[in-house]
Amino acid sequence: MAACTQQNKKAGAHMASGADDSIPAIRKTVNKKPVASYFIPMGDTRLDRKFGVAIYETAETFKYLLAMQYDAMLQDDTLTIPNFGVWPVVQIRQGPDRLSCIIGFLDEEKNFREYKLLSAKNNELKLTRLKSYGVETYIK
Repeated sequence: MAACTQQNKKAGAHMASGADDSIPAIRKTVNKKPVASYFIPMGDTRLDRKFGVAIYETAETFKYLLAMQYDAMLQDDTLTIPNFGVWPVVQIRQGPDRLSCIIGFLDEEKNFREYKLLSAKNNELKLTRLKSYGVETYIK
C-alpha cells in the first residue's frame, strides 16, 4: 500500500481510504489470456504490423504485464494498480491521437480512472503516467 505523500497531493491524484485486506495479494490462478487489449492495424496485416497493448495478469493481484507493440517493435512493462478495496479491473480506452490509448482501471465506484498513456511518435513507443493514485489507512 502506498502512503499519503506530498507527491500524491499533485493535481490529478486520487486518494482512497481504508484499503480492504480481504483481497489476497497473490492470485490463486493466473489467466494466460489478456484481460484487456487494444490494437490498431498499421498497413499490411500479413506482416503483423500494429500499434497497441495487451495486458496480462501476473501472480500478484494488483500487478499486470503490459505487452506493447508499435509496428514491428515489441516492448513490455509492468502496471501496478492501487488496492482500493475492490478486485482490480483494468481497461483500455482510445487515446487523443490515432496511435495512442489510455490504460486505466475501475475504482471503488466503478468509475474509469486514467493511469497511463501509451503513444507512438517519431518511431518511438512512449508510456507516460497521466495521474497518481494512492491509498491511505487509518489506525484508531
